[in-house]
Amino acid sequence: MIRTLAFLALAVPAGAPVPAAAPALPMPLPCHAYSEIARQLGDRYREEQVAAGLQNDGTLLQVFASKDGDTWTVLSTSADGIACIVAAGRGWQAEPAPKDPSA
Repeated sequence: MIRTLAFLALAVPAGAPVPAAAPALPMPLPCHAYSEIARQLGDRYREEQVAAGLQNDGTLLQVFASKDGDTWTVLSTSADGIACIVAAGRGWQAEPAPKDPSA
Protein backbone atom coordinates (compact mmCIF):
# COMPACT_ATOMS: atom_id res chain seq x y z
CA MET A 1 0.00 0.00 0.00
CA ILE A 2 2.74 2.46 0.90
CA ARG A 3 4.60 1.55 -2.27
CA THR A 4 1.46 2.25 -4.30
CA LEU A 5 1.00 5.65 -2.66
CA ALA A 6 4.65 6.52 -3.21
CA PHE A 7 4.38 5.55 -6.88
CA LEU A 8 1.25 7.68 -7.32
CA ALA A 9 2.94 10.63 -5.64
CA LEU A 10 5.83 10.39 -8.09
CA ALA A 11 3.52 10.03 -11.09
CA VAL A 12 1.88 13.45 -10.53
CA PRO A 13 4.20 16.38 -11.19
CA ALA A 14 4.52 18.87 -8.35
CA GLY A 15 1.99 21.67 -8.64
CA ALA A 16 -0.20 19.79 -11.12
CA PRO A 17 -3.93 20.20 -10.50
CA VAL A 18 -5.49 17.14 -8.97
CA PRO A 19 -9.10 16.43 -9.98
CA ALA A 20 -11.60 16.49 -7.14
CA ALA A 21 -12.98 13.14 -6.12
CA ALA A 22 -16.55 12.44 -7.12
CA PRO A 23 -18.96 12.60 -4.18
CA ALA A 24 -19.67 9.20 -2.69
CA LEU A 25 -23.08 7.88 -3.65
CA PRO A 26 -24.98 5.89 -1.04
CA MET A 27 -24.80 2.21 -1.86
CA PRO A 28 -28.07 0.31 -1.85
CA LEU A 29 -28.42 -2.20 0.94
CA PRO A 30 -28.01 -5.84 -0.09
CA CYS A 31 -31.51 -7.31 0.36
CA HIS A 32 -32.93 -10.75 -0.32
CA ALA A 33 -35.30 -13.32 1.15
CA TYR A 34 -34.57 -13.71 4.87
CA SER A 35 -34.36 -17.50 4.63
CA GLU A 36 -31.65 -17.30 1.97
CA ILE A 37 -29.54 -14.70 3.79
CA ALA A 38 -29.81 -16.59 7.10
CA ARG A 39 -28.83 -19.83 5.35
CA GLN A 40 -25.79 -18.24 3.71
CA LEU A 41 -24.66 -16.58 6.96
CA GLY A 42 -24.74 -20.01 8.58
CA ASP A 43 -23.11 -21.90 5.71
CA ARG A 44 -20.41 -19.37 4.78
CA TYR A 45 -19.57 -17.74 8.11
CA ARG A 46 -21.01 -20.14 10.71
CA GLU A 47 -23.07 -17.26 12.08
CA GLU A 48 -26.26 -17.71 14.06
CA GLN A 49 -28.68 -15.24 15.62
CA VAL A 50 -27.42 -13.89 18.96
CA ALA A 51 -29.76 -10.92 19.47
CA ALA A 52 -32.97 -9.46 18.07
CA GLY A 53 -35.31 -6.56 18.62
CA LEU A 54 -38.33 -4.92 17.06
CA GLN A 55 -37.59 -1.51 15.54
CA ASN A 56 -39.97 1.46 15.80
CA ASP A 57 -41.04 1.00 12.17
CA GLY A 58 -42.06 -2.63 12.80
CA THR A 59 -39.07 -4.26 11.14
CA LEU A 60 -37.05 -6.86 12.99
CA LEU A 61 -33.40 -6.08 13.71
CA GLN A 62 -31.24 -9.18 14.19
CA VAL A 63 -27.59 -9.68 15.03
CA PHE A 64 -25.89 -12.81 13.75
CA ALA A 65 -22.40 -13.77 14.95
CA SER A 66 -20.05 -16.70 14.70
CA LYS A 67 -19.45 -18.60 17.96
CA ASP A 68 -15.84 -17.41 18.13
CA GLY A 69 -16.93 -13.81 17.45
CA ASP A 70 -14.75 -13.60 14.35
CA THR A 71 -17.58 -12.31 12.13
CA TRP A 72 -20.96 -10.64 12.69
CA THR A 73 -23.83 -9.34 10.58
CA VAL A 74 -26.83 -7.10 11.36
CA LEU A 75 -30.04 -7.68 9.39
CA SER A 76 -33.20 -5.63 9.17
CA THR A 77 -36.15 -7.80 8.11
CA SER A 78 -39.53 -6.48 6.97
CA ALA A 79 -42.87 -8.19 7.57
CA ASP A 80 -42.85 -9.51 3.99
CA GLY A 81 -39.70 -11.56 4.69
CA ILE A 82 -37.18 -9.39 2.87
CA ALA A 83 -33.97 -8.94 4.86
CA CYS A 84 -31.33 -6.31 4.27
CA ILE A 85 -27.76 -6.43 5.54
CA VAL A 86 -27.26 -3.10 7.32
CA ALA A 87 -23.85 -3.79 8.88
CA ALA A 88 -21.18 -6.49 9.05
CA GLY A 89 -17.76 -6.81 10.54
CA ARG A 90 -15.28 -8.70 12.68
CA GLY A 91 -14.57 -9.03 16.38
CA TRP A 92 -18.05 -9.41 17.89
CA GLN A 93 -17.99 -9.23 21.68
CA ALA A 94 -21.08 -10.37 23.54
CA GLU A 95 -21.77 -8.53 26.77
CA PRO A 96 -23.54 -10.18 29.70
CA ALA A 97 -27.13 -9.10 30.19
CA PRO A 98 -27.53 -6.42 32.86
CA LYS A 99 -28.69 -7.72 36.21
CA ASP A 100 -32.22 -6.87 37.30
CA PRO A 101 -31.80 -4.26 40.06
CA SER A 102 -35.02 -5.43 41.73
CA ALA A 103 -33.74 -9.00 42.12
